[in-house]
Amino acid sequence: MIEIVPAFLVESNEEFEQKLRLVEGHVNLIQVDALDGSLFPNTVWYDAERVGALRTKVEMELHLMVENPIPIVEAWQKHVPTFKRAIVHAEMHRPIGAVVDHIKNVLKLECGVALNPETPMKNIEEVLHQIDSLTIMGVHPGESGQAFLGDSVIEKIKQVHAHAPDLIIEIDGGVTEELLSSLVSAGITRVCAASLIFKNEDPEAQIKKLKEELLELN
Repeated sequence: MIEIVPAFLVESNEEFEQKLRLVEGHVNLIQVDALDGSLFPNTVWYDAERVGALRTKVEMELHLMVENPIPIVEAWQKHVPTFKRAIVHAEMHRPIGAVVDHIKNVLKLECGVALNPETPMKNIEEVLHQIDSLTIMGVHPGESGQAFLGDSVIEKIKQVHAHAPDLIIEIDGGVTEELLSSLVSAGITRVCAASLIFKNEDPEAQIKKLKEELLELN
């Protein structure tokens, strides 16, 4: 089953809650973006205590577009009851093997890795068979609404799927309905989307439509 995962790139607690209440009855998982300006441009809101105070059953994964993810992961583990997976970026300057090991074996959380469009697969070979998911970026991190970066991203998905066919592969950024067929054929198992959902005049109906389309393509 291919899953649709709403992505939250927000500026405030109010925006977070508004989006949460829109989607929480329609999906099992949301992805929360964390940007602090240390690794990529832009900063966003992802306050663990205030997210944890918003009662919900929807599970959350945290997409950490930051240089030092561990303190943020620890705060989310402490305050957010439905937090289940931390996704760290291959481009950070810390040893990725040590970071993944700490999240999985010390904090006892699921761990994924995210790859920028131009980052080669060889950069994560050491952890590929330890991680629970791989997020392949269809755009450069930092802003919602960017255009998908094309065939090279599709080829990377195919490469990963051929090398690790059982790995959960998530596409994040630039996804359109027209791209879904190519993404599914390439091996995607999760579609992470922000603009595709929240820029629609009826986000709830859009989620239902996307689920139906993905079911047909599966």
